[in-house]
Amino acid sequence: MDLHTLNIKPKDRRTGPDLVCRLFAWLAIVGWLLFLVCLVITHYASPEMDSGLVRYWHIDIRTYWRPTLTFWLEWLLWGCVLLSSISLVLNWFRLKRRSDHLHFNIILLLLTSLGFLFYILRQQL
Repeated sequence: MDLHTLNIKPKDRRTGPDLVCRLFAWLAIVGWLLFLVCLVITHYASPEMDSGLVRYWHIDIRTYWRPTLTFWLEWLLWGCVLLSSISLVLNWFRLKRRSDHLHFNIILLLLTSLGFLFYILRQQL
């Protein structure tokens, strides 16, 4: 006889978040902090905004991405992609019970980092 035929629910032996669940949380936090650093670097690496006032006063502005900061920006974005991919794969293998769920913020971090990385690479062409 099976436990399901007797309508007996198996005992859940989890007492709380285990090491893997905590690892998901820490990977997400580190990934989003890394992405925040990428946003700050983008502010300093991107070309300056060309506005009508700048053209009127004939102010020289930088129209190119700063190479050194862009290099670090690309590496940090690849780090975000790597962290979120590792977390997504670990989370995928972890899904065993109905109460387990796929973490949406990891998917969002992966898609945002990839999109931002492709935007940066496209701007350099």
